[in-house]
Amino acid sequence: MEKGRLEREMQVSHEVQASLLPHQTPEIDGWEFAARWRPALEVAGDYYDFFLCPNGRQGLVMADVSGKGMPAALFMALTRSTVRASLGQAPMPEDGVKHANRVLSEDSTDAMFVTLFYGRLDPETGEMVYVNAGHNPPLVCRSGESGPPERLNPTGMALGILPDAPLEQRSVHLQPGDFVVLYTDGVTEAIDTQRQQFGMERLARVLVGQAGRTATEVLAAIEDALDAFTGTAPQSDDIAILIARRLG
Repeated sequence: MEKGRLEREMQVSHEVQASLLPHQTPEIDGWEFAARWRPALEVAGDYYDFFLCPNGRQGLVMADVSGKGMPAALFMALTRSTVRASLGQAPMPEDGVKHANRVLSEDSTDAMFVTLFYGRLDPETGEMVYVNAGHNPPLVCRSGESGPPERLNPTGMALGILPDAPLEQRSVHLQPGDFVVLYTDGVTEAIDTQRQQFGMERLARVLVGQAGRTATEVLAAIEDALDAFTGTAPQSDDIAILIARRLG
């Protein structure tokens, strides 16, 4: 009976956490989006988010809380609410992320922290102003180019560690046909039955062949490659993926 009660509580926790994620992707002329959330356990520390910003900009978030299970899930919920409150009306992404970091640093316990990528996309021009707080570098794939994807490397450290940690913003332009892939380390650190990691280079090779594909097709290609690589090995970490593609 106790085991059954705990299982029901975990299932309810899963449903509550899943309800915090966006119920649908944005519908913006000239753009398409796709996203997936795959927790390793019933609840997760990874999450993605979409929200509207001033002047018609679209906010994109990908975050990964340290650890797994219920502690990470609780800190994830705190992070999501803090990030939304801090970034939605911030004059610039840098300002909002710095404010979120100060709040999370005050509330963090047991040395918990979160890596986070935040991009503020201008649908009209294709410019995305972003801050990468210690997160895995998103990959930008250019239409008609066969070279490796461009990496949006960290521009500061993870949130929740130092309240005044330096963070800076940068920008990238997405031209028609380009797409950007945001993900958590559950993708690159996925392991197969021989304990080998999927890795960044394998992910990049999957993306090189996706020019002209829809955001949903790119997402499916990543998931298919992950599943083929891991085989029967259990999922070792939470996975979240978000793709934004400018239509050609």
